[in-house]
Amino acid sequence: MKAIIKLVLLVAVLFSTQTIFAQNATNENVTVIQLSQTPGEYNTTSLDLEPGKYIFEVTNTNVEKELGFWLTPANQPKTQIENSGLSQLVGKGQTARTGVVELTEGTYNYSCPLNPTPHYTINVKG
Repeated sequence: MKAIIKLVLLVAVLFSTQTIFAQNATNENVTVIQLSQTPGEYNTTSLDLEPGKYIFEVTNTNVEKELGFWLTPANQPKTQIENSGLSQLVGKGQTARTGVVELTEGTYNYSCPLNPTPHYTINVKG
């Protein structure tokens, strides 16, 4: 019985190590942009970025309701950028991340449709 338990634990450790390695390998050359929301606004009102891969991390700072994140090309305000949805709605005091978002040169807008906030600008230049 002890041998079976040791084997199960060994497999669990090996699996978790491979999972952590795979996550780190996936996130190479990805920049995390941290944003926080207060009632009715983001604390960061504009961003100047280079083309590349980004994860947007949103923290709910003292907003009583759950928050979301909306990232669009400036010229297509109803088209959400691929992978830019949060992993979950963000409750008070919580943080959530988007998937990996690849931004090319151009202008983008971000906002929260649930808070709601103004539309803030991301300028991406090479």
